Amino acid sequence: MSISRRGFLKGVGGGVAVASFASMFGLHDVSAADYNAQNHDAKDTPLTIVSLAATAERLAITSYYNTIKGNPFGLADEELLYLKYALSAELHHLEVVESFGGKALTDKFYVPAKFLSDFGVNTNTFMAAETAFTGAYLAATRRFAELGEPRIAATTAQHAATEAEHLALTREIGGYLPNPNTLPAPIFYNVSDAVPVLGPFLQGGTGFIGPVDYPGADAVRALLGKDMALKVPPFTQVF
Repeated sequence: MSISRRGFLKGVGGGVAVASFASMFGLHDVSAADYNAQNHDAKDTPLTIVSLAATAERLAITSYYNTIKGNPFGLADEELLYLKYALSAELHHLEVVESFGGKALTDKFYVPAKFLSDFGVNTNTFMAAETAFTGAYLAATRRFAELGEPRIAATTAQHAATEAEHLALTREIGGYLPNPNTLPAPIFYNVSDAVPVLGPFLQGGTGFIGPVDYPGADAVRALLGKDMALKVPPFTQVF
């Protein structure tokens, strides 16, 4: 069984995808109005989940890599270190989901036009993306539990916890209160519900430019040097 980028995006119009993404820019402090009913009858397969996760992780890696490289916003050393640890964590996440059979749909991504020139756009993009990543991993946890895979469910819960940490850190760097919510936002019931959010990053759209190449693991490790987060084993490797 194989999954194509075209298959995931079928029926997801560029304008709708961009609108969905833009609406998330306002997701600074979550309220009841932010929760939308999802199609609870959808049944994501494990391959769908890990392939979407691998795609999202490569997108995150590409975004963090280019924000750190050259430091276009003149971030302080401590702030750069936060981002480097986040980047190294995303690389580890990618390794884990690839070990489960996940294959990224693409190595080329589109980004908001001012992603590397306007700090506000950069911050809001990361805030929206990390909110979506956290929600998607929570949805993956629900689905793997439903499928009777508790060890994999616990592993995706680990990923969700880390993405929530990244959200808090990027909020703090951007000048926002890092932890305004009591719980991560339950915005997706299925991982595939996140496809409209990923859409403009995969196919472009109004206000997006690219494509930008995924830098690859070797380039990421070269950029990080010794500045890497402690590599904690996933639940599946411990129990």
